[in-house]
Amino acid sequence: MRRPRLSFAGSKATLLLLVVAAGISFGITSCSKDDDTKQNSGVTQEQAASVVSQTVINQGGIVEQVNQTTVLVAAMEARQAGGKLSDFCGKQTDGSISHDGTANGVTFNYKLSWLYSLACTSDVPTLFTFNFKGNTMFETDKFKTTDSSTASYKLGGLSSNSTAWELSQTFDRAGKFVSKTTDLPSFTSAVHYESVNIKVSKETHEIVSGSATVKITGADSKGNVFKYEGTITFQGNKKAVFTVSGGSNFQLSW
Repeated sequence: MRRPRLSFAGSKATLLLLVVAAGISFGITSCSKDDDTKQNSGVTQEQAASVVSQTVINQGGIVEQVNQTTVLVAAMEARQAGGKLSDFCGKQTDGSISHDGTANGVTFNYKLSWLYSLACTSDVPTLFTFNFKGNTMFETDKFKTTDSSTASYKLGGLSSNSTAWELSQTFDRAGKFVSKTTDLPSFTSAVHYESVNIKVSKETHEIVSGSATVKITGADSKGNVFKYEGTITFQGNKKAVFTVSGGSNFQLSW
């Protein structure tokens, strides 16, 4: 039986969905209170939110991983080549992809790998597990970013009676932003994302509801440390809100 494979090979336009421009990502808008960083000297809330937004939207990021995970499970459920979902019980499959190039003035490079498996009880599928790791690089005339990430996903709601998959996940991303202009600081950052109640439509494969906690820490090139915490609330229709604790709201879209 032919096993369905993951495909992260999106268009170059997908890669450019979340390029940071002037320290603010495309796809993110701010409902800001006061952008005074206070103890987070050198790196603003908007710049930190840009990193969080990249974590959610960028190639190999959370949104794409969710989509690819559910596409894979749906392919299994479709009983390809005369099989059925339970044919994958107890099996593990791995894979990888890499790509590089230049488009619209942006040079990019990414390498992604994954391992997935299906757990069953008495041949009844109960839990799909997906583990991921990757490295990405983007560079323009204003900045260069390099990132590495790891993720673990657990997907329930596999019963045919369920209209939505139920997802719990952790995602860790560490990276460096190197500025080529004087108006933006260079900084390193680490993002930890965790959720337990994400609902994904079986019809559209889109996130329809749920929330996640996010922590981002790091330091700028002068040694000033920063730390922000917040919550991402998914609203459906490819939209979410990142709320910084005690700070601003940032609209995310993809």
